[in-house]
Amino acid sequence: METKLIKHQWNSNLKSQPSLGFFGILKESFKTANRNRKLLFPLLILAFLSFSLLNFAEIYLLEPVAEDFSLQLTNNPKMVQDIRDDDTNIMAIYSNAINDISVVTLSIFILNWQINLVFLIAIVSSSSKAYTAKLLDPKETISNIRKSYENVRDTSFRLVFITLGLITLGFFSKGIVFILAAGSSALYLFNVILSFSIAALFFYVSALWMMTMVVSVLEDVGGLDAIVTAKQVIIKGKRVQASLIMALAAVVYVLVRMTKDALPIYNLDKWSRLAVTIPCSNGMICILKLFIFVVFTVFYHEQKESSVKES
Repeated sequence: METKLIKHQWNSNLKSQPSLGFFGILKESFKTANRNRKLLFPLLILAFLSFSLLNFAEIYLLEPVAEDFSLQLTNNPKMVQDIRDDDTNIMAIYSNAINDISVVTLSIFILNWQINLVFLIAIVSSSSKAYTAKLLDPKETISNIRKSYENVRDTSFRLVFITLGLITLGFFSKGIVFILAAGSSALYLFNVILSFSIAALFFYVSALWMMTMVVSVLEDVGGLDAIVTAKQVIIKGKRVQASLIMALAAVVYVLVRMTKDALPIYNLDKWSRLAVTIPCSNGMICILKLFIFVVFTVFYHEQKESSVKES
């Protein structure tokens, strides 16, 4: 019922305007980001510092555990065999190392996730207002974060489980193809077709994920209602365009990783290398995230104002 009401509201708000198109959306996103730069820049700096500090903290906390485990392995070359033989002392050392790594990794992951959600809400809500020629102040932005956080958190939970299900389905499909076509000359063709299908599905699901998060911020919905709204109301008729935006983001991300790997830092010590690579990669990735959030916010409004109406 709620989803039908949202559709009706969208249909009543639609205007007959020409579609911006792929490059038009990118151009409008640059304009929106520039219009909102006084708020986006501090948000970008905060996100950059937060992610960088978490990266350094993770390495700082895990390094002693890794070094201790490596030392134990060096002093006891038969450690792996002792683990297989259920040696009590060795199992205790192994369990402690695994527990420490798990706790630190999970804690860092949760903090990263929370920062991403707050960053998303702040960027999307402020960019939405900037698109309509209104700028939010920090107080209004904080109010929007508090208002939308629960919906966005619930939606992200559901999207994670759906994505894990799709990944499992992808591996299962490849396994079935391999079993059925084993020894066949068509195996290579099947693998190519399946790989392209999985890649296309990945970009579409990524676009749906992003648009669903935008809907969770800008509409009073969350969870499955946000997913249904994004799929049936927003992306319908624009699947290729939305997927191309995510494909472009993936290409830029790969270029960022390549740039990081190409930095001339091999003569530096470990911490000096980290002091260069972590800020460099985090800075570019934060800018990429910010721009993608702005792009899908503009895409949301472009769809809302398009002449494509739901029956």
